[in-house]
Amino acid sequence: MTLKTYYRIAKKQHPVGHVFSGQGSFPLADRFPRVEEILEGRRPRTSLSRGDSVYMREVRDFENVGVTFNDGYVHEVVPDADVQRRDLYWIGVLQRRYIEDERFRANLEPLLSDNEVADRYWSGAASPKTNWEWVARRATVIEVDLDTSPVRPGPSLLNLFD
Repeated sequence: MTLKTYYRIAKKQHPVGHVFSGQGSFPLADRFPRVEEILEGRRPRTSLSRGDSVYMREVRDFENVGVTFNDGYVHEVVPDADVQRRDLYWIGVLQRRYIEDERFRANLEPLLSDNEVADRYWSGAASPKTNWEWVARRATVIEVDLDTSPVRPGPSLLNLFD
């Protein structure tokens, strides 16, 4: 049986055999604490916590995933257990509602409440502009690039919704 592999970008290069695991902190807690509060308040018991998750992609594209560094090493990884799929679009909707700079605030889904947006994220519902992420509790590196790759050669996550 061939295991499904995914890609993960990291600021530091990790060797083959390294095991990525969740860090216990919520990814947006410093910049968007209200978004994390909304999401955690609606998280089903069967869904992995955002703080305990390893974030991965099926493709080597990290342009619109919320990574806060400019370049990093792409690691090919194998998750250790069940993988959950979520659409980052729904997080972007909440971010646009709660971004500090009022000039960038927008309500991209005015017919949905915050809780409904969060429920769609957790359920893995596809949005009008899907941007899939996969999460697992742990993932093991099976290959790593020797050179860094740019995270954002194009527009930012917020531009996804324009």
